[in-house]
Formats: sequence, C-alpha cells, structure tokens
Amino acid sequence: MPDSLSEKVLQQFPVAVLVEYQAVHDNRWIDGRWVVTGVIAGAQFADDDVHSKLVHSSAAGQQYLWTGLSVTLHTDDTESYYCNLMSDKPSAFIICNEGQDEPLQPFIVTLSYGEATSYMETDVRVERVDIPAELYRHLEQYVLANHVPEKKKKRKRDNWKEAGRG
Repeated sequence: MPDSLSEKVLQQFPVAVLVEYQAVHDNRWIDGRWVVTGVIAGAQFADDDVHSKLVHSSAAGQQYLWTGLSVTLHTDDTESYYCNLMSDKPSAFIICNEGQDEPLQPFIVTLSYGEATSYMETDVRVERVDIPAELYRHLEQYVLANHVPEKKKKRKRDNWKEAGRG
C-alpha cells in the first residue's frame, strides 16, 4: 500500500487531440488553416502508435481525432505545472508537425510551460487549448504532492571597493 499521496498520483495519462481544418473566407492568400480545437483524456485513447481518424467532414472543414498520445508528468517540472495551474487560463500545449496541405500531426501533449516554450523557440508549431477537467484535477494533485517551492535567496552584492573598482 502506498505511503504517500505522491505514490497514488498517476504520472501518465492517455489523451486524444482533436485537429480541425477551418475554411477561411476573408483571406485571399489561403483557403483554410489547421488548428487544434481540443484535448480529450481517457483510457480509451491509449494506443501503441499515434494515428488519426476522420471524425467529421463537410464543406466547412474536416475534423480528425489523433489517438495514441499521452501526457507525462515529471517531478522536476512541478514549478512549470504550478505556474500553469495558477494562470488565468490553465492550458494543455500540443506540439505538432505540419506539412503543406496536410493535417497538423500532434506528437507531444504537455502541461508544462517550460517544455512548450522550448519547442516554440525552435519554430515548431505549438497549439494551446483549455486543459480538460480530469487532467486539471490530476495535475493539481500531482503538484500538491510533489512541488516544493524554491526559497527566495537574497542576492549578495560584491563589495566593489575591495575588488579594486573604486
């Protein structure tokens, strides 16, 4: 039987990502664009490989459901998770490959600002959507069980007079 709350909290959650092609009518340069419209959590989305399935098609656009993805929580990223939870809009970040005239292909779903930012800095497409309620609850439990805030340290100034700068 687990001794602590941290042992009870799951660290990996199967998710699916909904990707949609939206027609654009007010832009003469493009006909439409691919966007991530949501993340859905649940064991039914667990799979060995990432793949998509067309779930809706009409003149207005298409929707694909990408399964086989998961969110993994890491104890060394709890500060980033905490910041996400405390933000005005807690989010899931979806890192995607994009090809010309092809649907977005999500390959990572994360709840970490830090991880999402590192991908943004390399010009990889990162989409942001609201975090599903069940993932929010698990993330909150995980942060409460594992996050230890860093103590603020006062910076010590060099004595510039003794260092020969004066």
